[in-house]
Amino acid sequence: MTKKSNSLLAAIACLLAFNVHAVSFTNTPNAAIPDANPTGLTSTIEVTNLSGLIEGVTVTLDITNGFNGDLYAYIQHGTNGFAVLLNRVGRMIGDPLGYADPGFLVTFVDSALNDIHNYGGNGGAPLTGTWSPDGRDVDPLTALNTDPRTALLSSFANDSANGTWTIFVADFTSGHQSVLREWSLDIVVPEPSTGALAVCGLLARFVRRRVR
Repeated sequence: MTKKSNSLLAAIACLLAFNVHAVSFTNTPNAAIPDANPTGLTSTIEVTNLSGLIEGVTVTLDITNGFNGDLYAYIQHGTNGFAVLLNRVGRMIGDPLGYADPGFLVTFVDSALNDIHNYGGNGGAPLTGTWSPDGRDVDPLTALNTDPRTALLSSFANDSANGTWTIFVADFTSGHQSVLREWSLDIVVPEPSTGALAVCGLLARFVRRRVR
C-alpha cells in the first residue's frame, strides 16, 4: 500500500472517530411583544467556544396569549443564516387574519412533516408539538400559504455556530397582546468520541512505521 493510501486511510479512520451532539442554549425574555407594531421584539443568545461547523439547528419557541395569526418571527445568525419561523400562520386567500389560537409551545425542525403555516387551528388552545418552520420570506402584510418556502433552518448548515443568534418577533394586527416567554436553540456540531484523539495518534504512528 502506498504512503498516500495509508495517509488517506488514517484520515478516514480519524473522521469516523468523531460523532455529533446537540448543544443547547436558552433565553427567557418574558417580554410583551408590541401590539400592532412591526418594530417588534428582539432577543439574543451568544454562543462561544463551539468547534466544528453546524450540522443542524432546532429552535423551540414559547409564546403565550395573543392571536397566532398576528405574529411574524425569524431567527438570524452570521452572514447567510436566516430562517422564518412564523409568518402570519393560517393566512390564505379568503382568510386574511389567520389562526386565532393564543400562543405556541413548539419546536421547529426542517425535517418535521407538517408546515406550521397550515396547522389548521387548535380549537382555541395554544399550539404544541414539532413543526417545520413557516419559511415564507415575504412581507407579513401579504403572506399567504401559497408563498414559496425559501428561508428554512438549513440556511445555518456548514457555518460556525459561534457569535450572536437573534430571534425577532413582531405583531402585525391590533387587539391581542402576546408574550415571548422563552426560546431555546439546539445546535448540532461534531465532537470527538471517547478516545478519538488517542486512536488518531495510534493510527498516525502506525502509518509512519508502514511508510518507512
